[in-house]
Amino acid sequence: MRLYISNYIFTGSELLKDKAVIMKNDTVLDIGNYKLIKKSYPEAVINEFSSGVLFPGFINTHTHLELGYLKGKLPKKMGFTNWLKEIMSLKGETDRKTILNSIYDGVKQLKRSGVSVVGDISNTLLSPHILKQEMPDSVVFFENYSLNKEKACKVISELEKKNLKFGIRLYTTPHSIYSSHQCLMKYLCKRSNKLSLHFLESKGELEFFKRKGELYDFLNEIGLIEKKGMDFKDHWDFLSRCGCLTKGSIFVHCTYSQREDFERIKEIDGTVCLCLRSNDYITGNLPDMKELLRSGANISIGTDSLASNINLNFLEELRFIKDKFPYIEAKNIFSWAIKGGARALGIGWGFYRNSKAKPIFTPTSSTNPLEEILENKGDEPPHAINA
Repeated sequence: MRLYISNYIFTGSELLKDKAVIMKNDTVLDIGNYKLIKKSYPEAVINEFSSGVLFPGFINTHTHLELGYLKGKLPKKMGFTNWLKEIMSLKGETDRKTILNSIYDGVKQLKRSGVSVVGDISNTLLSPHILKQEMPDSVVFFENYSLNKEKACKVISELEKKNLKFGIRLYTTPHSIYSSHQCLMKYLCKRSNKLSLHFLESKGELEFFKRKGELYDFLNEIGLIEKKGMDFKDHWDFLSRCGCLTKGSIFVHCTYSQREDFERIKEIDGTVCLCLRSNDYITGNLPDMKELLRSGANISIGTDSLASNINLNFLEELRFIKDKFPYIEAKNIFSWAIKGGARALGIGWGFYRNSKAKPIFTPTSSTNPLEEILENKGDEPPHAINA
């Protein structure tokens, strides 16, 4: 057992002063007054930290570790459809070893910035066995897509044959509303009890079922659109009729979401996962944060991939949110990074009794430490204690 002491402890939702946490392996036994806990657990090894904040470890709800090899290959601000074209042309141009190396490198980057759990999107299924060793509490979303009905049927047939047991939680999921034929969407949503969808990341998704817009035109030009399968009113009609309004689903990006969208997400106890640096990288457009906050929907945070981000430093992701939306309290941002992420992925995480945690510590010098961490750009990321 280990006893962690710090002048500030962030539970996952609240900042406590002069408290202690007792843990056995990765499980929290108790949190409270230092003297009382020390007396109750005299055999515990003491880890004492003074000027700073002890966190239970951050949760990155959305990343694509296998795309790390694309770092720097796509220019910034190229627009979503142009970015999508480049991704489609580049994704098949590498080998297994390169992808594996990018996954290992990505995990190292995330750990250095205090991340202990990820929700990883995988097309290759090369990340599960690595995450099982490095971040065993993580969740892998095996992403499938095909707009063409014939190819979609082949995807379903292949999924029926696959053994998807890796010793880590794994869910099959569609990619988005614009990349899967309705037969595949229905199959995937029926098969899985947790989805992670790229959602309204571009203006083109709003126009997609109206059969217009840059995104629709591009997909139609390359022969992926089957007009017989396009008789849907809008994105919510499509999700509803395909049986994809799964409780607890994660809606990633929501860059072009409006009040109704956020309210619908809250209705199904879903999560809005923010990947703001990715949005800024591709288009420069960011979600309507005021409407999101008004909705009361659960919020989590992701870094997305190195195809649309300069690095996987999670602390920089948090700082970016504060920089763009200074009216949001630092406490709320850190809560999204821990409690919001835990709720999204369905895990017990944080400094609460019987929850799991991997303590990390970051030094501070002020009496408002959470704000200080998000304002001090350029300093060291949180120091991992037992990553």
